[in-house]
Amino acid sequence: MKRIGLTGNIGTGKSTVAKVFEILHVPVYHADSKARYILESEEVKEQITLLFGKQVLNPLNLVDRKALAGIVFSDTDKLASLNNLIHPLVKEDFLKWCMHHQQEEYILHEAAILFESGFDRLFDGNILVTSPEQLCIRRVMDRDGFTEEMVLTRMQNQWTQEKKIKLADYVIVNDESAMIIPQVLAIHQAILNG
Repeated sequence: MKRIGLTGNIGTGKSTVAKVFEILHVPVYHADSKARYILESEEVKEQITLLFGKQVLNPLNLVDRKALAGIVFSDTDKLASLNNLIHPLVKEDFLKWCMHHQQEEYILHEAAILFESGFDRLFDGNILVTSPEQLCIRRVMDRDGFTEEMVLTRMQNQWTQEKKIKLADYVIVNDESAMIIPQVLAIHQAILNG
């Protein structure tokens, strides 16, 4: 079984690309969704509260992701502390998940900060989804109701697309003019034949 990373900066459309691979019956591990789930475990919630204070809990005693994001995306040290807590747990969960998919030709690991976290070294190849920055900003504003400033703050914590292109084995352009499906099909065949 080959392990392939799938990444792209916020608003590039990597989740849309992941859905196309899923239609092709490729198992996709959604690392960002899994991280949100891990955030709710009692042990992690306790550590989050120790690191960032009780203000990151909502009235139901759950982690308020917006409050947490407000803290970590404006302080790189605090973001690093959160990543140092969550990333090893996601990696452990991913490796267990892989055990259940050993019979597959290949699997995808979808994550926003694949290169930044060093996770790319776990894979046999990496796919990068790219989009023009203004299009990414608009998509996130429309999708999440963020202001442009909020989107730009999150973007500052990700490497530039140009830097990631140099590290990627495959690049999918999602600029609303290039068609995604033919690009995915070509990469799918290249991975199967590689």
